[in-house]
Amino acid sequence: MHKMRASILLAVLSLLLISTAYAQTNKLEFKPYGYFKLDMAYDTARTNSGNYVFWVNSTGKDGEFNMTARQTRLGGNLSFTELNDKKVTANFEIDFYGGGAENKNTMMMRHAYLKVDFENYYILAGQTSDVVSPLVPTTVNYTVLWNCGNVGYRHPQLQIGNNATRGLQIIGALSRNIENNFDADKDSSLPSLQARLSYITSALNVGISGHYGKSEYINDEGDNKNYKSYSLNIHGNYAVTNAILVKGELFTGRTLDQYLGGVGQGFIEEKEVESSGGWINSVLKVGNNTSYGIGLGIDQPNKDNIKDPLNRSSNRCIFTNVFTKIAHNTTFALELSHWTTGYFNAVGEKDKSNIRAHTALILNF
Repeated sequence: MHKMRASILLAVLSLLLISTAYAQTNKLEFKPYGYFKLDMAYDTARTNSGNYVFWVNSTGKDGEFNMTARQTRLGGNLSFTELNDKKVTANFEIDFYGGGAENKNTMMMRHAYLKVDFENYYILAGQTSDVVSPLVPTTVNYTVLWNCGNVGYRHPQLQIGNNATRGLQIIGALSRNIENNFDADKDSSLPSLQARLSYITSALNVGISGHYGKSEYINDEGDNKNYKSYSLNIHGNYAVTNAILVKGELFTGRTLDQYLGGVGQGFIEEKEVESSGGWINSVLKVGNNTSYGIGLGIDQPNKDNIKDPLNRSSNRCIFTNVFTKIAHNTTFALELSHWTTGYFNAVGEKDKSNIRAHTALILNF
C-alpha cells in the first residue's frame, strides 16, 4: 500500500515537471487550481455515508460525528498558446473520495478531458459532468443533493456543442452506460445519448435536457432481456439582482441510479424504477465576503416499482447555510439540514429522519 501511494505521488510530480518543461519550449500554459477543505459534521442518525449525506439509513437513531479532508480538490487547466487556428485545451481534476482508510485516502478522478474549439462549435472528449441537468445547489455537503432531487453525475463521453454565451445553446453527447449494480448478468452494448437545449442571457439560463440508454440482462430463464434508462429534465438559473440568485431543476425518468436519481435505486428484481423530483436553491450575497443560502430537494420513486421491505420510497432535504471569508482566500462555512428518508417495512412505510450540523474550513487557490 505504501509503495502504491508513493508511486502515485511520483507519477503526479513527474507529470507536473514534464508539463513545466514542455510549457517552456512548446507554448503550453498550465494553471493549477483547487482548494483544501476540512469537513466536520454531527448527525443525529446514521447516514449514507457519514462524511456526506445521500440518505438516512434504515437503522435506528444513533448520533455520529465525522471529520475528513477527503473533499480537498486539485486540478489543472492546460491550453496551447499562439496557435494559428483552433483553441486546444484540457482539464484534469481529482479529490480523495476514491476509497482507503479515513487517514489514508486514495485519489478519485473527477474530470479528465480535452477540448477543441472551432469558430462556432467545440468537441470535448474525456470524462466530465453530464450534459443533462447542468446546475448544482450551493451546499457544504459534498453530494449537492444527489439522490435527493439533483440528477446528473460524471461519465466518459464524446460531446459536441455550439459556443454560445448568449442565445440558444445546443449540446449533445455519447456517454458510457455504466452499471452501478454491475454483475456478470448485466451489460450494455451501446452508449447512452444525452442532449440539452438552453436559452442564455446575462441574467438567465433556462433549458430542457434528457438522456436515453439501454442495457441487457439475463433473466432467471436464461433469456436476454433489455431495460432502459431515460430522463427528462428542466433547469433554470436566474440572477434576480447582483446579490440574489435563484436556481433549480426538475426531473422525471427511469433507472436513474447511475445518474444519482431514484434514491440510489435503478433496476431491481427485473423492475425499472421510475422516479421524479427536483430541487430549488436561493443564494443571497452580502458584500464581497458573505453569502447565505436556503434550499430543498426531493426524490420520489414510484412506489409500485419498489414496494418491498428496506427499499427506499422517498428522500427529502431542507437546508440553510452561510459562507463567510475569514482570511485571504479562506472561508468558514456552516450548514444545517434536515433529512427524511422513507422505507418500506413489514407493516407499510416508515420515515427515518436526521438533523445534520456541518461546518467546514476552505482555502481556495
